[in-house]
Amino acid sequence: MEIDKQAVGNRIRQIRQELKLSMEKFGKLIGDLPRSTVNNWERGINLPKTETLHQIAEVGHVTNEYLLYGDQENQYILEMLQKKAGKLDPKIEGLIVDELKQAGHVSEKEMDRMIEFFITNLIPPTEQDQFTFQCIDEKKQLYLGSTNFGKEAQLYLHHDNQNHILHMMPFTFSNFSVDRLLVYLANQESYSYFGKHLPKKLVEKVILLYSINQSTGDVRIAPLVYSKETASYQYTEDNQYLLEQQYLYLPFVMEVEKEHLLNAAYPSSK
Repeated sequence: MEIDKQAVGNRIRQIRQELKLSMEKFGKLIGDLPRSTVNNWERGINLPKTETLHQIAEVGHVTNEYLLYGDQENQYILEMLQKKAGKLDPKIEGLIVDELKQAGHVSEKEMDRMIEFFITNLIPPTEQDQFTFQCIDEKKQLYLGSTNFGKEAQLYLHHDNQNHILHMMPFTFSNFSVDRLLVYLANQESYSYFGKHLPKKLVEKVILLYSINQSTGDVRIAPLVYSKETASYQYTEDNQYLLEQQYLYLPFVMEVEKEHLLNAAYPSSK
């Protein structure tokens, strides 16, 4: 959504005037900034830097999004949500928007993480989320897991027949949340969306899930063991032995390490 600099300037002016501060005093309050800088904001010449915007939102008791988009704040949140999750039930959309607005002034990066959390935990899977699997290399026992009726590749899977382990890693260009996949695997009601079409020889195998932790940027390998009692996968301290080198699949380790190094060299601008 395009930002109207003039409208942002008007909202900043309104906050300053409600605080009964001159431009000079407002600039000092925000970060020892000169009067000219505040004047440029209010005239719509330029926008505050992200950190400064956060400070203005804080003293004005509004969200960053309100400062940038005003009464269209809801639309901005919905657009972010729909980019990640597609069209949702209006009741769920309303719930997520309300929760995000109650969080107050948060950065775009923090809002992005909050949306990921809600997608992972609040949005129930649909038939479009059902996984299907295709063997793409019989010799290497490599499979591709897809959603959206086989149209969107989401996971690479490698079957280690010797150790009876199913190794999984996000597809190179997939935006599918690994945390959401963990919810599928660990929940009896949603597990079928992952396991229903899994080849029989791969069913109930130990899983090693390779990914990048979106909060820290670190490599994450999650060992999961199927429990017949709960009809789902569990993560426990007893599974930690699976992280020993002899059980890992080196090509997947190398791929997530490369992604980790790439993210460190070219961090997200959010």
